[in-house]
Amino acid sequence: MYLDNPLARFLIKKALTNQRIGHFFFWHLKSEMHNKTVSRRFGLLLEAFCRACGMYLKHLNRQVEAMDKLVNLTDTLKQEKKDETQKTQMKFLVEHMSRPDYMESLQGFVSPLNPVHQLGTLRLEECRIMSSAKRPLWLNWDNPDIMSELLFTNNEVIFKNGDDLRQDMLTLQIIKIMENIWQNQGLDLRMLPYGCLSIGDCVGLIEVVKNSYTIMQIQCKGGLKGALQFNSNTLHHWIKDKNRGEGYDRAIDLFTRSCAGYCVATFILGIGDRHNSNIMVKENGQLFHIDFGHFLDHKKKKFGYKRERVPFVLTQDFLIVISKGVQECTKTKEFERFQEMCYKAYLSIRQHASLFINLFSLLLGCGMPELQSFDDIAYLRKTLALEKSQQEALEYFTKQMNDAHHGGWTTKMDWIFHTIRHMPTEH
Repeated sequence: MYLDNPLARFLIKKALTNQRIGHFFFWHLKSEMHNKTVSRRFGLLLEAFCRACGMYLKHLNRQVEAMDKLVNLTDTLKQEKKDETQKTQMKFLVEHMSRPDYMESLQGFVSPLNPVHQLGTLRLEECRIMSSAKRPLWLNWDNPDIMSELLFTNNEVIFKNGDDLRQDMLTLQIIKIMENIWQNQGLDLRMLPYGCLSIGDCVGLIEVVKNSYTIMQIQCKGGLKGALQFNSNTLHHWIKDKNRGEGYDRAIDLFTRSCAGYCVATFILGIGDRHNSNIMVKENGQLFHIDFGHFLDHKKKKFGYKRERVPFVLTQDFLIVISKGVQECTKTKEFERFQEMCYKAYLSIRQHASLFINLFSLLLGCGMPELQSFDDIAYLRKTLALEKSQQEALEYFTKQMNDAHHGGWTTKMDWIFHTIRHMPTEH
């Protein structure tokens, strides 16, 4: 009700006594300042925080300055240079970033994505404009911190201007909560909730996960048959090639655990638009999903019909990896172990159903396009089968799993068309 209230005081106190909390408190407030319904309240909270945060304000100012430069640059690229060739756009990007004012602003500041990371000099030769419609920038900075250089030598970040990343942020936070629940119950499903931060109106940053490739990139390495899904062994061969000897068993185990976790999470949250460019695998075998623009069953439509007809993605390619190359995948003990993991993961989230329903209910007023009413939240009640007994819920989930596997051909057709559309052309 009031601008000065116990919650506001609690948040400011937490933000001022813990720099990490303060960092995200600042960015979460700033990213919503364009919203007229909250700008007065958030503006006052921001001012109170900035007046009292001391030396860290200087670091926040540097971050804001750098982000403003990137917004201006991408606005120009999208408006004035949108009809230019990739080569001309890249020339424009490098020329601008080489200017003294840009060079000064875009180096030597704390990463908004992770305040532990310092961003040093921009590696211009490794920066690029990505091919998707909103022209995101793939940016690469040196790590100037000698102490942490052993852990990572450089920082790669995707800067997006034109996409609302709040839904991605929410999904990744929910996945992190799911993983905590699983770990507390002794279930290690090796999820990978990478960094993602909205910093303004449809502007944000995404962490690049090193040594990872999309399923489409891996399938295209397997030649035309792999790219067009006629050879389901490409993914398994790729993992085997990257992990020799004892490393192979570890990689398969990592793939199995992470695949089970993401199958359950994407099913419960109704995450749509799952094609082979939105699922990635690290060289060590860990699978993870990216790009959560559609959730709670708001799936992409084609000619008025929902394009995705299976509840989650479980193709033959994945099953061959899980069963270590055996073609009759569903008859192996490895597949049974995978199913067991999925069942345990599903039931443990179902036990915490009220937590997830409450979290989503709190967010109804945020103005996210796919989280507008209790009808959207009703989808969680459906996937968690809250009106059924535990045994009935498990039977319901098992049926969904069977549909996902046997309905793999519909996913395969979707993936084939997606691959044909996005296959890199030879120059």
